Amino acid sequence: MIANLMLQTYDSDAAEQLIDELVGLYLEVHSDEGEFYGEDRYRRQLGAHRERTGWQLVTAAVDGELVGYIYGFPLPPQTRWWEGIRGDIPAGFTDEDGRRTFAISELLVRARWRRQGMARTLHDRLLGGRTEKRATLLVRPDNTIARRAYDSWGWTQQARLRPGWDNAPEFIVLTRALPIPMVQGLT
Repeated sequence: MIANLMLQTYDSDAAEQLIDELVGLYLEVHSDEGEFYGEDRYRRQLGAHRERTGWQLVTAAVDGELVGYIYGFPLPPQTRWWEGIRGDIPAGFTDEDGRRTFAISELLVRARWRRQGMARTLHDRLLGGRTEKRATLLVRPDNTIARRAYDSWGWTQQARLRPGWDNAPEFIVLTRALPIPMVQGLT
């Protein structure tokens, strides 16, 4: 267990005070990954996602320093989340009702805090106790470290997806069944 680790959960209103810190960590983590990962686009994404009903953020701080975070939201009936999906998916796979699928949009951990269980702790805290039937997330095919972690956490590859955003990379669509047990800290 990491000494002085503090996990905190926020709704959209409570997270308002953290926006600059969240953006700063995002830019740090993605500093060498190209134009798509710029500040303006991420601020727009974060703002649009925070407007979603049920949006939730979990942060990890050590001695007051933000070291990681994860956020997501339930997919509404007319979601654009699945636009650009390719592959052989089952009938009804993209049908949403606001209660079926919880989408994880970001899971970020500062470099010096990686490989200590921090990402798993954030993941389990956000998903623990969710009432949706499944969760989904997108991961780049070249992010082999994250893909191995997601595999070990029970995620399954379903398809590929290229969002319609300028300079967007192609992603692998992953899903996993919910619920998962709540956790109290690093394991």
